[in-house]
Amino acid sequence: MATVKTIRWLSGGGFVDKQVEATTVGQLRSELDISATADIAVDGTNVADTHELNDGSVVAAVQNNKSGGC
Repeated sequence: MATVKTIRWLSGGGFVDKQVEATTVGQLRSELDISATADIAVDGTNVADTHELNDGSVVAAVQNNKSGGC
């Protein structure tokens, strides 16, 4: 059984709680269908796909040449 964690996800103009099963940013890309070209920041720092997610992580994904969430 997969472990569900709650992250703070940038959606629209603010952050919302979102439950995910992903344990890494790469898995999160697959789970939420985030483009491979999007930059992902966790807790305010751009991270690689191997970065591990924790319960309560603040996550934002930004497509190149755009600002705000995906």
